[in-house]
Amino acid sequence: MYTKKEMRQAYIARLQQLDLNTRLQEEKQIASRLYDQPEWFNADTIAITISQSFEINTAPIILHARHKGQRVVVPRTLPNWQMEFVTLDEDTEFDESHFGVLEPVGGQVVTPDDIDLMVVPGVAFTPAGKRLGFGGGYYDRYLADYGGPKVALAFNTQVADDDEWPVDEHDIPVDRVIGPNVPLVGE
Repeated sequence: MYTKKEMRQAYIARLQQLDLNTRLQEEKQIASRLYDQPEWFNADTIAITISQSFEINTAPIILHARHKGQRVVVPRTLPNWQMEFVTLDEDTEFDESHFGVLEPVGGQVVTPDDIDLMVVPGVAFTPAGKRLGFGGGYYDRYLADYGGPKVALAFNTQVADDDEWPVDEHDIPVDRVIGPNVPLVGE
């Protein structure tokens, strides 16, 4: 078994090598499957990240949610590996974090109880919901206090076997992984 760090590097390299046609085709399939989920329909407030270049592009998903009248909240990192979610609107200003990720500056902070659906990022996932994150533990810490539904969006190249990396006691799985070839519950 490889370490999480080794697996993280391997999956990020795979993502960076994904060709544009495959990326665009899979992003459409993933978004379409997401929009069909009851958790999406029923969510008034959706937490999602502003994607990095090698991740699934979240901009169309954010626009879709806002067009439907759903409130979108995005994360901001805090000291001591903590984070909070802030409402995204036309006036939201962004700054680049020390991770190279766009984060909101100012804005209305929402509590975990105000979030109806959490779209959790990561570099790899198993069909059962095991998640390999980016290594900071921000989401695992936040999810420890979040009781709502958690989904992950995954390109086919991000779907892993159950035993590819070790699971730590603080690792929090997602409820569902949505990818082009990942069977959903009931399929």
